[in-house]
Amino acid sequence: MKQLADRVAVITGAGGGIGSALARNLASRGCKLALVDRDTGALRATAETLAPTGIQVSQHVVDISDRAQMAALPDAVVGEHGQVNLLINNAGITYQKSFTNHSIEDWETVTGVNYWGVVYGCHYFLPALQAAGEAHIVNLSSMNALAGLPSQSSYCATKAAVKLLSESLWSELRPLGIGVTTVHPGAIRTDMMQATLDKADDQDVAQKTYDLVQRIGMDPERAASKIVAAVQRRRMRVRVGADAVLVDILKRCFPVGLHHLLAKLG
Repeated sequence: MKQLADRVAVITGAGGGIGSALARNLASRGCKLALVDRDTGALRATAETLAPTGIQVSQHVVDISDRAQMAALPDAVVGEHGQVNLLINNAGITYQKSFTNHSIEDWETVTGVNYWGVVYGCHYFLPALQAAGEAHIVNLSSMNALAGLPSQSSYCATKAAVKLLSESLWSELRPLGIGVTTVHPGAIRTDMMQATLDKADDQDVAQKTYDLVQRIGMDPERAASKIVAAVQRRRMRVRVGADAVLVDILKRCFPVGLHHLLAKLG
């Protein structure tokens, strides 16, 4: 999808991080936006940063893990914008907890957002994407989908599920003129980990991990640029960050040895 001006993009998790950076990037290219987040204040803040662009922006306060809310979302977006050309399933959460301390409720929460939110987005927006003719889906997976990390079992599992779902959709939807890009970000300077810090096994360790990501992670604006470029080139997948590329290579070259290293680091 090389042409983005006057197209309509839906972005989940648009209240911050990569989501808000994607909104700004697409708005600068003349793309109309439907911003989705469950945090009303964060959603409004992103929309306010876009006001100077003059781009048509709609705000949708939605819990993407709620099936009924997601089922109603496409009609709301089409009602505002008339069509949908680009769906970006970006929203995600993580708990830095050992499997032993993960409750089933934790698993349901993480799975609801990271996996079911993506499934609902793809399923319910598919008719609108088909009607648009040329369309594209972007699903945010993770570097952690390439190699499971200690204390991240629910996050790694759900992001791996998104990876494989996206690969299946790429094959199925390509004949329909709908592209699918899987995104594997490495460390990005967002507040995702900070948002669930109170859920961590060891808050001091979690805080140090967050601080490290803030020091070495990629800026969200740069990550957004790489993702948009991948959409325009109709790439099947994009690894965002040198760390994501490195983990991908190490996993393929040292499929067992890498996990011995990760176990020591964990």
